[in-house]
Amino acid sequence: GPSSAQPEAEDIIKYRNAVMKAYAGHMGASARIVRGKVDIYKNQLGMHASSMDAIAKTIGDLFPPDSDFGETRAKPEVWENADEYAKAVKSNQDAAANFSKAAAGGDMAAIGESFKALSDTCKSCHEKFRTEDE
Repeated sequence: GPSSAQPEAEDIIKYRNAVMKAYAGHMGASARIVRGKVDIYKNQLGMHASSMDAIAKTIGDLFPPDSDFGETRAKPEVWENADEYAKAVKSNQDAAANFSKAAAGGDMAAIGESFKALSDTCKSCHEKFRTEDE
């Protein structure tokens, strides 16, 4: 029968999905600000950037053992290639910290460069460790 760990793992997966959706929401809002689409919210970029910095610091903890089934888009490679996954997480964490620092500084060139670098780390990790949208 089902183990007592299953409900906990399912809750972990739901939590992970919610956290990653929040991260994606901050990315989407930041992209619109960085691209000049919503200048009236430019003063909120720092909040989005610091939120992503904080969330990025937790991403590595969101994929514990036994959370590799059910309603998840995480590929088995997250657990099978843990060292490579850890490097991808670290790259994202560094990029998020750099973006947050740039956003606080206000230099739009640095903001744009650091946002692109952050976006690239997200894309790279998704390509290796997440299944495609259906």
